Amino acid sequence: MIKRIIGEAWAFFREKGFKETLLSRDAPVLIQFGKYGTSGVISVLAFMAVVAMGEAFSPQNFAEDLPSQTRAWNTAILHFIAFVPSNFVAYGLNRWLVFTPGRHSIAREFSLFMLVSFVSFALGETVPIWLRLNFEVPNIVIHLSFVVSSALVNFMARKFIVFSK
Repeated sequence: MIKRIIGEAWAFFREKGFKETLLSRDAPVLIQFGKYGTSGVISVLAFMAVVAMGEAFSPQNFAEDLPSQTRAWNTAILHFIAFVPSNFVAYGLNRWLVFTPGRHSIAREFSLFMLVSFVSFALGETVPIWLRLNFEVPNIVIHLSFVVSSALVNFMARKFIVFSK
């Protein structure tokens, strides 16, 4: 089965070339998954860039000597700030390269995308807060736990609710 999936992707790529493969929403599943993953990585990079800037411009709010509750709250606020631009990046890339739009109007599609992202953000934020309050872990572990937990919810909802044919 894996050999077949890889073969389909390779044949599609050889026939269509890089540009058409990149822009095709009807590519084989392995290519679609790769494009979704790449879009996700770019979105995460946008998220992490905003987080890094927040910590750089306001280091006193994330100092290790602050009480855990204060750091947890400050981290949640910073994640919410970073959520907005990274979600715009994710929507644009998902709509352009990965999923087939058209099930909903653009306004409804964008609203659903944002709603799904916000729900996954809220659910994803509980993991870092729990880690922050119960364990002494570095900030990077907190941020990555948020990204991983949010990504799992986002993929399923985007695939089956927002962009499902």
